[in-house]
Amino acid sequence: MSCSQTIDDPEKLHHDALVADMHNDTVLRIVEEDFDISERDTSGHVDLLRLKEGGVDLQVFACYMDPDTAASERKKTIDIMIDSLETQIGRNRDKIAICRTAAEAENIIGSSRIAAFLAIENGLAIENNLENLDHFYNRGVRYMTLTHVKSSDWCISSADTVPAFNGLTDFGREVVKRMNELGMIIDISHASPAAVEEILKASRDPVIASHSCVYALCDHDRNLTDEQIKAIAANGGVIGINFYEGYLSQEFKDLDEAYENEHKAEIDSVEKLYKGTDNWTEEKRKLYAPLTAQVIKLDINTATVVDHIDHIVKLVGPDHVGLGSDYDGVHRIPEGLDDCSMLPNITRELTSRGYSAQDIRKILGENFMRVFRQVCDK
Repeated sequence: MSCSQTIDDPEKLHHDALVADMHNDTVLRIVEEDFDISERDTSGHVDLLRLKEGGVDLQVFACYMDPDTAASERKKTIDIMIDSLETQIGRNRDKIAICRTAAEAENIIGSSRIAAFLAIENGLAIENNLENLDHFYNRGVRYMTLTHVKSSDWCISSADTVPAFNGLTDFGREVVKRMNELGMIIDISHASPAAVEEILKASRDPVIASHSCVYALCDHDRNLTDEQIKAIAANGGVIGINFYEGYLSQEFKDLDEAYENEHKAEIDSVEKLYKGTDNWTEEKRKLYAPLTAQVIKLDINTATVVDHIDHIVKLVGPDHVGLGSDYDGVHRIPEGLDDCSMLPNITRELTSRGYSAQDIRKILGENFMRVFRQVCDK
């Protein structure tokens, strides 16, 4: 990292900087819970008031495609999610607007509004049809996470222990090529090591890992090895650090896996009964209460997140890391980052470690904006 003069006011630096969160799942709450983003919320992580308090200038809203969705319903499901978000944004035009290019984002931010960036999480959404990729691009989607926890017909998931092919099929390479042609960012979060390697070979544009962490610090399949981090940096890409404790802390991951194995039947039963209902958040909280009591003792906090940022900076420099909170998509968040209003704590922690203002600005949002501009403003 580069060091310069002492930063006297980290809060001011944070709010002066362009802050971009590369991934949240708030759209799922909008659809499933009829959640109003204009009202201050107490159960989730994100609303417009708290985004403003957290200094967030650009927020990626990911439209998540459940892998178990019927094949014929996938495109329709994402369209409904985009419709729902557009409706909410339309009601709050003075506070937020959709951006399709980095130039549009800067204009929106310059008018003191939040730039909303549309994304799709899980390439199953295109139903194995490149015309659907074009359709979503025309609707404003500017990145797509190619896979999720289950492999598709064309891209292998990091969770797949018995892959049917080597990372990416010929059609998968066609998807990458078409995304390059359109000016849509490729997101390799959730992709297997072989898939990441194939994607990097196939893409002429920088890619992102929108919400991932460092494997050397926590050996979860969702995290990136040092070799992958170096390859993404060589490609010009950016890694958004995920705030989920299970990707941040080896101790948490081990406790979580043991707990879920021990209580699998109960967890499956509660999920079947409540997932997608208004009671799901509360029932999930009760279900995991015993685990929470154990995890509190681990002291996972803002510094833990910055440890992952530090690792990447020391490995490849400050130009290839950012923030990818996964807010409203995960059930365990580090102390000090309980919701999006608390993002200035990351700037405080970076400042305390001697990061320069220039490097902090890169990490908070400029790195992602560079890729956004390079890929989408052609």
